[in-house]
Amino acid sequence: MTPSRRSSRSPQGKASSKARGAQRGTAKAAGKKNARTAQRPARPRPPKETLELLVGEPAHGGACVARDDSGRVVFVRHALPGETVVAQVTATQKTLAWADAIEVLSPSPDRVPSVWPQAGPHGVGGGELAHVAPAAQRQWKTDVLRGQIRRIGGEALADAVSDIGGVRVQAAPGDTAPDDPLLHRRSRIELVANQDSNAGMHRFRDRVVLPLKEMPLAVEDIVDLGLFGSDSPWRHLWSPKDRIRVVASNTGDNRVLVRTPQGLFDAERQMVEDDTCHWRIEVNGQTFDYRVRMDGFWQTHREGAQVLAQAVSDAAGLRGGEKVAELYSGAGLFTQVLASQVGEKGRVVSVEGAEDAVADATANCAAYGTVDTFVGAVDEGAVTDLVGELGSAPDVLVCDPPRTGAGREVCARIADSEAARVVLVSCDPAAGARDLRALTESGYELESLRAWDLFPHTHHVEFVAALNRR
Repeated sequence: MTPSRRSSRSPQGKASSKARGAQRGTAKAAGKKNARTAQRPARPRPPKETLELLVGEPAHGGACVARDDSGRVVFVRHALPGETVVAQVTATQKTLAWADAIEVLSPSPDRVPSVWPQAGPHGVGGGELAHVAPAAQRQWKTDVLRGQIRRIGGEALADAVSDIGGVRVQAAPGDTAPDDPLLHRRSRIELVANQDSNAGMHRFRDRVVLPLKEMPLAVEDIVDLGLFGSDSPWRHLWSPKDRIRVVASNTGDNRVLVRTPQGLFDAERQMVEDDTCHWRIEVNGQTFDYRVRMDGFWQTHREGAQVLAQAVSDAAGLRGGEKVAELYSGAGLFTQVLASQVGEKGRVVSVEGAEDAVADATANCAAYGTVDTFVGAVDEGAVTDLVGELGSAPDVLVCDPPRTGAGREVCARIADSEAARVVLVSCDPAAGARDLRALTESGYELESLRAWDLFPHTHHVEFVAALNRR
């Protein structure tokens, strides 16, 4: 347990006369300095550097790699491999530069008109591949994932992936039609109000809030709210700089909830108290229902939870009676499915760091008497504790870490647990490759690796790997 810390507060009360004099002197000096500053004309900013570049392969993070005439590496956003573009440099660091493609001189056949122009050059984040045809987005992510496996995972891991048939990023169910622009997939969006109280998002890697005209990537229930523009009926429910969270679940009475600092509202802008979102998925023909707090985590893609739950079920290969340990269990998405499959003779123990998420997981798994959910830091000690709860090595250990990955220490302790089978879920190619390398170098053999595009129009990708103890 982390010991509680006492807050150290400065004594309150009136300042001494000496302190007040020092404050007046400081203010007077600052006033003179400000006066001098006001009289000095502002220096004009130098124009931003522009480059003509031949764009190379995609890199992890949503940009492509290019080199300028000096040989400097430039990471170019809003471009495609093989294109020649004019790019405006947005940041530099030592021998590296970052740039936005502002003019395309020779377009790729995979380029399409952006489905979300406001996420283009100098625009908001969250749609950096909106100019790429959906099938080409999946190829982009496949190339990045393979590259990260080789560069970070190492040649041995890359060979192991090749031995099982390689890996290719798949489309989610319902996302395969070649003419489908993959709009209206996001069931959750995060917004912030600008100085005029218009809902928007931050410019990419900037504090400036750009008001949105639309959010075409959100599901229709969110689009229909009319959150954007100066005539939005929602504007009185937030103030400048306020953060706004919107979630549209797939079942239940109040499917759409909007949270602002003024309160929680339904789709009719009526204040409500219950912040529970209801979700329903189907795995192996069985229906599973979940209640998750609005501020809790749930997969953003409308099919994401079902895709990953089915993939984890397939990778775990449970037949009944097994002992299962789960790290980073969240609201119990996988926990409930695993519990249903181990049956009355099995057992599932899970750990998650967020108390609210564990409360949700406990409620979601209440029908299963073989589940124990724990709250605590997910570290090496948590692995040891779960194995202790099971009384022996897990038959299956499921690990679904955050974007930073599980880390070498946790992976080493997983190996020490002698779990017969490990199912690794990853939402970051670099971190996932690092975790796979740690596991395969600690006595596990890769059996399967499947990946999905659950974040269309962004660089993000999810994969599920199954490994067996040698």
